[in-house]
Amino acid sequence: MTTPQHPEDFLHAIRARSAAEDGIFWVDDTRLGVFEAEAARRVSATNWRRFVLHDRLIDMLRRRHSTEVRWSEIRSAWLTQLHTLATAEHQGALLDRMERIIDERLGEDVDLVMLTQDVALRSMLPVALSGITEGEAELVRRDLEMKLLRLVSPTPAGIWHRLRFVGVQLRSGLVVRRVLRQRAHGKRPRQLDLADPFVDLLPRLGMDRALDVVTTVLTAIGGPPGTAAASLLYEFVRHPEWQELLTEELAAVDPVEFRTAPTHAAPVTHRFVKEVLRLWSPPLLLVRRNQFSFDFGKTRLEPGDWYLLSPHLIHRDERLWKEPDVFDPDRFLPGAPHGPADRTCYVPFGWAPKKCVGANIGTVQLMGLCRLLCTRYQLTVDRPEDLRMALRFAPVPEDFRGRLVLR
Repeated sequence: MTTPQHPEDFLHAIRARSAAEDGIFWVDDTRLGVFEAEAARRVSATNWRRFVLHDRLIDMLRRRHSTEVRWSEIRSAWLTQLHTLATAEHQGALLDRMERIIDERLGEDVDLVMLTQDVALRSMLPVALSGITEGEAELVRRDLEMKLLRLVSPTPAGIWHRLRFVGVQLRSGLVVRRVLRQRAHGKRPRQLDLADPFVDLLPRLGMDRALDVVTTVLTAIGGPPGTAAASLLYEFVRHPEWQELLTEELAAVDPVEFRTAPTHAAPVTHRFVKEVLRLWSPPLLLVRRNQFSFDFGKTRLEPGDWYLLSPHLIHRDERLWKEPDVFDPDRFLPGAPHGPADRTCYVPFGWAPKKCVGANIGTVQLMGLCRLLCTRYQLTVDRPEDLRMALRFAPVPEDFRGRLVLR
């Protein structure tokens, strides 16, 4: 099976094959699709166990191995920092930044996909890398925005755009290097962000690998959160009945309780967010290289083989979900007959132990957006019934324009 140029055609084709072939089949000569929930969990968990950072550039040039650092250690450092940030003060600051960014565009006719990307990126940047100048922040943002446009654009970029992209990427990398080096030498204060733990690890990591680590977390905030937020707005405007339910709940929620524990304070809103992520979790496909032998009965995955994973396809599997293409947050009510068959069936943030470390803060951000839409702003979109979701690297609403005004 060859890959069609249009990712939407490709995804529809492999969804049909997944239903017919029990979720595990060779997509083409080099890639095995692992779209059965338990098999995907097992392959992902097993391959993660020995996943290490690549060698430093200086060691590759000298043909020697760097000090081994496992990605599980990097993940542990991120989780520790995020636990410190999971307070009403820090979560409230995130939601306040979102509000200020939206306020800048009030009353304008805007591309809501790009607006949500801007809100998600700018509000999350201080969580990933703080204490930087506005000029430094602008370079990092431009790099992440250009990466995003390369992914969501329906047409390939020209040569000059690619050259500009490389230049911006290099300048953004220099910002990260400078920040880490100056923090390590005491020329810049340490910060409570996701970059700071790696200042202490610089002697083991080296600057090249430290840059890779920080770039990983920056890239993570520069695409998926914004596309998830755009998908949330998409379902919000298409379902006025849920707008009413969310508005009723959020108007009665204590603001301090919401900032402290939003999923507990607003369970209806939490179900709404979970259903958005079930239907439209980004990215749509994950490509991985295998390290171990796996026997799936009718086929085998050998070390060195490539395989594909897809939360999107697992979330749309009719063997696991009743009416999977229907938007219904109530499927997450306890005991709902159309809910997930088990916990391996709902994986919008990936599979443990490699599950996205930003799952909790990402949920807080999406629930905060719901609260702003229901209590502070009025969102108007012309002809919401005509909206359509395009499937690229992630779900992206097409021609999604609207206006936000104060209530």
